[in-house]
Amino acid sequence: MKLKLEWMSQLRVAAGQARQSVECEEGTRLEQALRLALEQLPPDRASALSALLLDGEALSPSLLIAVDEVQVPMGTDPSLSDGATLVLMAPIAGG
Repeated sequence: MKLKLEWMSQLRVAAGQARQSVECEEGTRLEQALRLALEQLPPDRASALSALLLDGEALSPSLLIAVDEVQVPMGTDPSLSDGATLVLMAPIAGG
């Protein structure tokens, strides 16, 4: 199945692109899809993005993730369907 990812703000800068497509098996879960997306990027981009996406082995609790325009509750790892669009946002801090 094919998924569409949209990286916002800091994640877009780290990924070096605003959008990315990921091919994966039917029944792939959110976290697995994000790890597949990291594997497709050049090593420097994957490292920069991984630092923002992951907190140890788990997804960072500060991420805001939506699948097909529905926010994903933190701590859940939903199964995805073909053609799903994932939008990922990281908080922006400043002063």
